[in-house]
Amino acid sequence: MDWSTPVWEAPGWKPLDRGSFRGAAAMVACMAVTVLAAHGTPLRIVVGALGVLAELGMLLGRRMLPSVLGAVGATVTIGAGLTVSLLVPAGLGSVPVLAGVAVLALRLPAGPVRTTGVAVVSAAFGITIMVITGSLAGLLAGVGVWLLADRSVEHTALQTERDRAVALLAEVEASREALQEAAAVEERSRIAREMHDVLAHSLAGLSVQLQAVRAIANRDGAPASLTGPIDRAADLARDGVQEARAAVGALRHAPLRGVDDLKGLVGGFPGEARLRDTGRPHPLGADAGHAVYRAVQESLTNAARYATGSVIDVDLAWTETELRVEVRDHGRPAGRGPSGVQGSGTGLRSMAERIEAVGGTLSAGPVPGGAGWRTEVRVPVAGAGGAGPAGKMGS
Repeated sequence: MDWSTPVWEAPGWKPLDRGSFRGAAAMVACMAVTVLAAHGTPLRIVVGALGVLAELGMLLGRRMLPSVLGAVGATVTIGAGLTVSLLVPAGLGSVPVLAGVAVLALRLPAGPVRTTGVAVVSAAFGITIMVITGSLAGLLAGVGVWLLADRSVEHTALQTERDRAVALLAEVEASREALQEAAAVEERSRIAREMHDVLAHSLAGLSVQLQAVRAIANRDGAPASLTGPIDRAADLARDGVQEARAAVGALRHAPLRGVDDLKGLVGGFPGEARLRDTGRPHPLGADAGHAVYRAVQESLTNAARYATGSVIDVDLAWTETELRVEVRDHGRPAGRGPSGVQGSGTGLRSMAERIEAVGGTLSAGPVPGGAGWRTEVRVPVAGAGGAGPAGKMGS
């Protein structure tokens, strides 16, 4: 696949979520009550057919993209609701109207088109209620419809800004962690340089001086009571040089994050994420653990960009030979648009290269037969080949 241009989700019909099922159930219940309130079998059949039409229009309005088709679906629902209200005044035909106008306001482009559309629906609903009640006060129902449309738009705008904030927070957190690690590496490098330039050189010079003193002492026939301490001091100086060089080497290799750090990563995610761990953990090479950590981090950030509002599942499964990590979102919730935060387009490629470098594999793509995007990483555990030197599990 082309790692640089991931297709997070395809346009068109969006799968139903729990909110959509609840809305559909409420609509069915209201239409059932209205059918029972109708007088005569023919009228009940007509009202039932209009109820089905309203439900289909609502599903089209909420789930079908682009917005033109959604607007058509919402208009069908509103028309069916107005008709039912006139046919069965004692029923609940107003429910499809209110539900439809809440969706229609979101499907129409902002500006005169939206204002005109909402105004027409509000006037039609107000007149319908006036005809049913026989009172001019029924026109106030149209005001309620207008306010409901405004509220729907405001809520969606607020949700969009929240989604953008979540995506940006995920980006900022990843950048902040990278900056902290870069600063730590720079500080460790500075200390390593100081140790190498000052301490190691001083100890090496001391060792040379002690060796010279020992040679002079041997030439002058110094007693063992003098040469013994000189020898021990020279040994200590040589050991100090070796230890200083080892410390410098350790400082220049920054500690790597690993599987043990995933709990904090998932727990600190600004959206809703869940971590599950199954199987008995095995030692994992330091480089492999770091590659897994970075893959999960990038996957969470991608989900925040493209599936904002979805619950993200991070599943770790250990076997005797490998660690399998799956990061999956469930697609954007109903009525939610993209966050607008775009990545560089190289995240998946970088993940794949990092995982392959430690002998693992990475696959990413839409969830088969479901909604959302899934990234799966497989890396061999220490001793199974390709995972790098063994160390602390996940470190």
